[in-house]
Amino acid sequence: MSNIALFIDIDNAKVNLPVFESILKALRKRGRLTFVKVYGFNERKHIKFGDIIEEYGFESAPTMRFKKRAKSQLDTRIFVDAVRLYYTAEHIDEYCFMAGAGDLVPLLSFLRSGGITLTTIKTPDVTGNDHMFDEAIEIDVEYNPPVRLSKVQMKKRLAAISKRSKALMKNDNDDEDALKEREELIDEIESLLTSKQDNMDAEEKEIYSALESLLDVLKI
Repeated sequence: MSNIALFIDIDNAKVNLPVFESILKALRKRGRLTFVKVYGFNERKHIKFGDIIEEYGFESAPTMRFKKRAKSQLDTRIFVDAVRLYYTAEHIDEYCFMAGAGDLVPLLSFLRSGGITLTTIKTPDVTGNDHMFDEAIEIDVEYNPPVRLSKVQMKKRLAAISKRSKALMKNDNDDEDALKEREELIDEIESLLTSKQDNMDAEEKEIYSALESLLDVLKI
C-alpha cells in the first residue's frame, strides 16, 4: 500500500467541494493519505472546505496574491513543500498534484529521480505536464463556477438578509423554526461569499464585508 502525499490548489485549479471529496475517495482506494496540503484556502470563500480540513487535520495555505491575476496560476509554494517533504518523510512514495497552470516539470523530474511515483488529477479544467506523470486519475465531476451577481443584485440580497437577520435576533426563542431560519440564512450567506473575487471595487468590498459580519453574528 502506497503512502500518498496530496498537494492540491483548490483556488487556481478551480476545485469545488464534490471534486475535492471525489479526489480524497479515489486516493484512499490507492493507498494511505499520509500528507495533504490544501493551497489557496480562504476560510470565507471556501467555508465548506474548512470542516474537512479541520476534521482530518490537513495542512492549508492561504490564497497567494498575484500582481497580475490570471485565470489560474501555479502556486510556487508547492515546489518548496514537496522538496521539503521529500527529505523529511522518506516513507512517502507517491506524490499527487492538482495545481493551477504552470510548469511542474523541474519538480517532477527531481522527484522521479528519487524513485517517487507521480500521480495527477485530471478534470476538464486541469491540463499540462501529463507526460511526466506515472498515472492520471480522472475525476468526473463538473465544476460550476459560482455565479457572480451584479452590485444591484447583491445590495438587494444583502438588504433582505439583513432584514431577516434582525427579525431573527429579536426572537429570543431557540425553537425549531428559529434554528431552521438561522441555518438557511447561514447557507445563503456562505453561498454568496463563494463568488467573492480579488478584483473588487470599494463598494463591492463593503457589501461582502457586511455579509461576513452577518455570518459571524449568526454563527454565535
